Amino acid sequence: MRIQVFASGSSGNCTYIETADRKILIDAGISKKSIDNELAKLGLSFKDIDLLLITHEHIDHISSLGTILKQSRLTCYMTEGTYSAILEGKNRILSEIVQSEKQKNRILFFTRQAQTFLYTQITFPQTDIEILPTFHDAKESVGFKISSENKSIVFLTDTGYVHQSLYPIIQGADCYVLECNHDPQVLMCSDRPYSLKMRILSDHGHLSNENAMITLAQVMGVRTKLVFYAHISQECNLSEIVEMTRKKVMEDYGIDTTKVEFVITSPFPGKIYEI
Repeated sequence: MRIQVFASGSSGNCTYIETADRKILIDAGISKKSIDNELAKLGLSFKDIDLLLITHEHIDHISSLGTILKQSRLTCYMTEGTYSAILEGKNRILSEIVQSEKQKNRILFFTRQAQTFLYTQITFPQTDIEILPTFHDAKESVGFKISSENKSIVFLTDTGYVHQSLYPIIQGADCYVLECNHDPQVLMCSDRPYSLKMRILSDHGHLSNENAMITLAQVMGVRTKLVFYAHISQECNLSEIVEMTRKKVMEDYGIDTTKVEFVITSPFPGKIYEI
């Protein structure tokens, strides 16, 4: 498997993941031209992309969705809640495009399992995609666990917390893309409106550094070799604080991370990694 974070943060989000038989984009929160440029550096184009997975309807995750759907032939997956939120949103052009593409069966829904908040897994010959409920101020947001050839990547951002019932599913992944959005003290001292601060700190807001590291400490295993710090706030966090928090939490839990590579994401493209 290969992974490259094209962009991460409140200004836009897009990640490329390549498995044994699928080339996948998660979110389309940057311009199609920017995605085109990054794919070209990998020797790829949108013709090579099999799937676009959408986490939720916020603009920093779907800003180029309409353009991509109009100009490419890939299949797009999202929750029914995300679909309805887009249709109910203020961007009438996007809602019309999405509705049209749904009628052409180019937009598919993640299906909930009966009497549970979990979803039915999407399966391909050499790739499995598990859909992970997240808790955000969106209509029906999700994350993912993508597995191929005995390797797995867990992608969890834009969530106020990680439900403990997900721990057995995400345990021992080879790679985590995990939100480390803010430091609460820095957030509270920022110039942001009080209502926004409370939204970010809520169970349907964003994952703090400490909560992210506590989650990571409880799920990472001996196979874990790569961790991306994702969706880092440019105003309410610093990479130094993220690292300091990680070292403190891992020390408290008695976890040796010397063989794990930790990567700071940003609004700009990072390098590609082999899992």
